[in-house]
Amino acid sequence: MRIHNYLKMHVLKVFILLGIIGLNNSIIYAQDSKEDAVLAISFSEENDRKVIVTKATDHYGLPIEDLELYFYVKRTFSLLPIGDPFNATDENGIVEVEFPNDLPGDAKGNVIIITKIIESDLYHDLSIENIKKWGVPTIQVQSEEKRSLWAAAANAPISLILIVSIMIISVWYIIFYILFKLYKISKIKPLNG
Repeated sequence: MRIHNYLKMHVLKVFILLGIIGLNNSIIYAQDSKEDAVLAISFSEENDRKVIVTKATDHYGLPIEDLELYFYVKRTFSLLPIGDPFNATDENGIVEVEFPNDLPGDAKGNVIIITKIIESDLYHDLSIENIKKWGVPTIQVQSEEKRSLWAAAANAPISLILIVSIMIISVWYIIFYILFKLYKISKIKPLNG
């Protein structure tokens, strides 16, 4: 009876292992069902209006309808979304997004425009970057730093330096005082009664 239960457990473990392997393979092969999309990006300027025109096609050259595209401008620490929250292509595979006129760029006015396909059911994720001189040029002013809380250590406010120094000295004084008292207690001779 023990051998019979032992064999049942091993057969069950083998079936579970084969099931897990089969599940992993089905997940891997299901990901291959996505296709690559092709994005053609053009830029147009009319009067004060700047427009990003993107055409999405499949690998046969046929337009992709209702594909959600996301448009961003690269900033220092993150991506700034532009356009509508959901920019879907029309029946011709085209979507147009208006670029804001008051967006700051680098010293020359260059901005990095990023077009993305994210989490599409039918197409792989895609990201395309373009540099365009559509931003407002920013002038870097070199100024001498004043003492402030967010400044480097050499420019920290003197009052802050004094307070932190006093706190550190106080903590070390208490530690040495306790060690000194423990030393004096250890030197006391026990009374023989």
